[in-house]
Amino acid sequence: MNESIHRARVIKALTKDRHIRLSTLDASPLWDGVRRGHPHLDPESCACLTELLAATALLQGRTVFEERLQLLVKGSGKAKAVVADSWPDGTIRGVLDLGDPQARDWIAAPGLLQVMRSNATGQPYIGHLELVEGGIQTQVEHYLQNSEQVQASLSLWCDPGTGEAGGLLVEPLPDCPPPRLARLVQAIEGLEVVPFWERSAEFLASWVSQGEGTDELAAMDLDYRCRCTREALLETLRGFSEAQKADLFQADAPLEVRCDYCGTLYPITKADLLAGEV
Repeated sequence: MNESIHRARVIKALTKDRHIRLSTLDASPLWDGVRRGHPHLDPESCACLTELLAATALLQGRTVFEERLQLLVKGSGKAKAVVADSWPDGTIRGVLDLGDPQARDWIAAPGLLQVMRSNATGQPYIGHLELVEGGIQTQVEHYLQNSEQVQASLSLWCDPGTGEAGGLLVEPLPDCPPPRLARLVQAIEGLEVVPFWERSAEFLASWVSQGEGTDELAAMDLDYRCRCTREALLETLRGFSEAQKADLFQADAPLEVRCDYCGTLYPITKADLLAGEV
């Protein structure tokens, strides 16, 4: 989990006619990272998490990766909670908690979508929206429309059998002519007939631009990698009150803390905390 071998790439582009902005992502490397990092999850669970990772990366690309973006979905479906966390340096991670195994869908209302944006210069922005009927892409489209007043189409896919995964975020600009918008809608609806393996960045750019081509605006490589460290964990624990610390270390046995994102187990002793205190 600490080696950058699960690299995906987001490409943000503008069609030559300057009417449509789009971002594409080959998320298959993220699927591989999820499978390796969460061996207790079955392929369908990994597909759900991979789709949220893809949605987060594409949404983060709207600000050219200048901020950290975290999406949290809490629902009543097969997934109780799904989290994706993407950082400006290109690291991305996620975790999924299983919910009702008898549910029909992975994401289901009632529940909420939480969007947290933060950068180095300001306080985090946290927004909440009640879940609507539909999967992850529907929740993100609903968020963009209601919280950012952006009309956008998000397409996500992940084959739990092969791991072929990706995403496409399309935003018609305000001056997009109605005939061009109609052709865009037709192209997006027609994407369902295109096999996953064929949906490369080049193909998607051509599909959306209808062969006219695009100009690349930005690109970002993403590594599926956890950011947890023993030092960061100790710093967090040292911020606890003395009563909380005493409660954690009632017995002199080491406290075992497991990272939710990657499963790494950190044994922490009371002496470890005292060693860093002044």
